[in-house]
Amino acid sequence: MIRPVHLVLIAGVMALASVSAAAEVHVLARGDLRIEIEVNSDRLFESFGPRFDRTAVVRSVTVDGVEFLGPWGLPDEFGLYGDGVLGYKQAAVGEHFLKIGAGRLIRDTEAGYHFAHPYPVDRVFPVEVTAGDGVLTVVQQSEGDGPWQYRYAKSYQLNGANGLEIHYELSNSGSLAWTFEHYNHHWFRVADVPVGPGYRVVTGFELPLAQTGLQLGPFSLEIPGPLAPGEAYYYASELAEVPAHANHFELQVSDEAAVSYRGEFPPRRFAVYADANGFCPEVFFRAALEPGETARWFGTYRFDRMETQTGDH
Repeated sequence: MIRPVHLVLIAGVMALASVSAAAEVHVLARGDLRIEIEVNSDRLFESFGPRFDRTAVVRSVTVDGVEFLGPWGLPDEFGLYGDGVLGYKQAAVGEHFLKIGAGRLIRDTEAGYHFAHPYPVDRVFPVEVTAGDGVLTVVQQSEGDGPWQYRYAKSYQLNGANGLEIHYELSNSGSLAWTFEHYNHHWFRVADVPVGPGYRVVTGFELPLAQTGLQLGPFSLEIPGPLAPGEAYYYASELAEVPAHANHFELQVSDEAAVSYRGEFPPRRFAVYADANGFCPEVFFRAALEPGETARWFGTYRFDRMETQTGDH
């Protein structure tokens, strides 16, 4: 029997006090599934700077007490390679640009945009939070008088006994057209099984050849051996004409299905990053928005009960 849905608010902590509100943690739970979502989250700031969407981050997913995420959770990012970092190219050094979900940043270098650069934060835009029955929604509206403006909404919804949907809505509320790219950085690390041999992703679309240290098959990528301290693997490729119905993957750990993902949009790029913190299959969405236009897309996750516990590996 499925137990009733519970939504819990836990006291958070203050981070980036000069520019941001205190963090809040909300819990969506049903049966053995428990999902913790941190709102106004600065938990990744110290390690990654103002790179990731801070409006909300899934920080923990457990099924029957088994954790499915590494320490960085499931954060979103817009404009990994600059597509959707609004106004950066037009900004002179010392002027502002917008990173969707992160806020208004300051260009402090002549170099092109780079996701790993610690751009100074001028302003973090407020986040409006609505908590319902098995649903949590966050909304952020950019502020200022420049031509680059957006309205961003994200909704987390429980789906059945073991599912989570994340719905996205992004509107161009400014006066200039722009494009953007979005993905969720899936830091999966299941049941404390160290990331290494046994971690494998199987995709619903064919994987193009690309340089990688991962073992690459036509529809799969896996770690070939134990990770040395500090070692990481990466694979990335553009995808051409993959239909929305093929946009799915399954994460397997020690030959067991762990997480199934389905994106309701045509994927434009696929990547896998793997280090000790997580095994990260990443599906990218792209769109172009004229002033007044809105893009909507979503993904669904299924978390499978792991029969094999840590001590059995």
